[in-house]
Amino acid sequence: MNEVLVSVRMPETLFFKLKELAEKEHCLDVSEELRSIIRKNWLKAANPELFEIKKLKDGILNEVKKKSKNEITKKVIEELNDIKKRIEEDRKK
Repeated sequence: MNEVLVSVRMPETLFFKLKELAEKEHCLDVSEELRSIIRKNWLKAANPELFEIKKLKDGILNEVKKKSKNEITKKVIEELNDIKKRIEEDRKK
């Protein structure tokens, strides 16, 4: 793959917004965030159906992760409550 260097002029406010977004998205720098945005929009323009499928897939994965986290949190809370009850029982003895 050949790499090409591209220079982009943009307003300073746009640069700072991209910098904030790069930090939020855990990108190394603004150029990586810019490439990510371009890739997403290229896929959207090149193949809208594939883009929608990918978006649905990502949404499903996020929901599964969220559900798993909630279940784990509930189990941890139950275990902590059980430990608390045991400690209280031991103190009464």
